[in-house]
Amino acid sequence: MNYPRDMVGYGRRTPDPQWPGGARIAVQFVINYEEGGESNILHGDPSSEWLLSEIVGAEPWPGERNLIMESLYEFGSRAGFWRLWRAFTARSIPVTVFAVATAMERNPEAIAAMNEAEWEIASHGYKWLEYRSVPEEEERRHIAEAIRIHQEIAGTRPLGFYQGKVSIHTTRLVMEEGG
Repeated sequence: MNYPRDMVGYGRRTPDPQWPGGARIAVQFVINYEEGGESNILHGDPSSEWLLSEIVGAEPWPGERNLIMESLYEFGSRAGFWRLWRAFTARSIPVTVFAVATAMERNPEAIAAMNEAEWEIASHGYKWLEYRSVPEEEERRHIAEAIRIHQEIAGTRPLGFYQGKVSIHTTRLVMEEGG
């Protein structure tokens, strides 16, 4: 049967990862760096962001800025990121960052700090769009642009790519691109 989902996984043969020092568990810290990549009419989007916020029941505001929503995202890049950066770097804890390309463009100092701390910076896509309704060729262009911006700002190609709001084409497009 040809079925596009993996319903089996490793099955009975789960691999032994053999963690260093005989550890029985591994913990990975991932920081989403999205501030400046959210929907906003300042970015040419039709409405303000409405997902991924502390505002319960938020809705998009077509053609209008939502200053409260903007403030939540701005806090992340102005204060929240730096608190996390200080906490993790003071303890030499490795971090992976999922960085939205347009957010990287709007705060290159944060990206420089990630590089100085030798954090892994994975691509989190071009910007926060709901790609399920975006034409395939436009999504392909956005993936290429995300990688171009990432390389320009971070200095390297991303080793990982996590789009977030995906389409039926996203996985294949990222695999074709190689990013």
